[in-house]
Amino acid sequence: MVGDPLGVFPQKSWTDKNYRYFLERVPESPGLACFDFDNTLIRNDFGEKMMDAVIGEGLVHVPTDLSKHFRDEDLWLDHRTIPLEKKEHLIWEEYAYQLKEFGIERGYRWTSFLFSGLSKTEFYRLSKEAWKKVAEFPAHTAVFPQPEMKDLISFLYRHNWDVWIVTASPELGVMAISDSFPIPEDKVVGMRQYLTMEGLLSGIIEEPYTYGEGKVLAIQKRIGRIPDLAFGDSFNDFPMLCYAKKGIAIDKGNPEFIKACLDKEILIQPYFSFVPKT
Repeated sequence: MVGDPLGVFPQKSWTDKNYRYFLERVPESPGLACFDFDNTLIRNDFGEKMMDAVIGEGLVHVPTDLSKHFRDEDLWLDHRTIPLEKKEHLIWEEYAYQLKEFGIERGYRWTSFLFSGLSKTEFYRLSKEAWKKVAEFPAHTAVFPQPEMKDLISFLYRHNWDVWIVTASPELGVMAISDSFPIPEDKVVGMRQYLTMEGLLSGIIEEPYTYGEGKVLAIQKRIGRIPDLAFGDSFNDFPMLCYAKKGIAIDKGNPEFIKACLDKEILIQPYFSFVPKT
């Protein structure tokens, strides 16, 4: 085992190799670290929990006619005529169809209409309420910051690093809870939507969308520097991991992803051990 001589960065579930790398690299000089959000910085997926939150309130903020987003166009000409329970089922069914038939990026893009009509204040409220709720879910589905990542962020801050979140999830939703890590709101890069004249989300995504190569383009546009460290758990993050000076892949059991990362000399970190709350 290796150790932090100052006792300020506990190893916990980090592998010896990765832990040693951080101890050697981080104090060398201030750098830029970019973290994916779902299943990387946090345990499980909060993006879909934000979908749950807006759907659960009945989509009262979205336009009446949602027909262009669904295969059954006639049914969705006036979504307010659909009972909430049925509406929830049909939305998740369509989302699953989009993912299966057109791929993950297309599926994620499809979700943007669910947030149209929300103001920043409304989105923050929904996100904060959902964040508090999902932390209390059963252990295997609970959503909360990974303790190892919070330790690492604290270690980075002690050495004056610049820390950002780069996520495919809605930017405003993640900004609302970024203080949990703590990362400033203005250092969250995610799915950003154009605003209407009234200051409401339009449902139209501002490019580049932060998925795959779009994460790299967004880093170039919004941050303007090559990350010294980047963290991610899927092929969505692979371009960002390759773009960074050193990538760290979270291994959630996809052998193709891990092989691709190993071929690029990206460090591999097994998914962190779960420690139940006491």
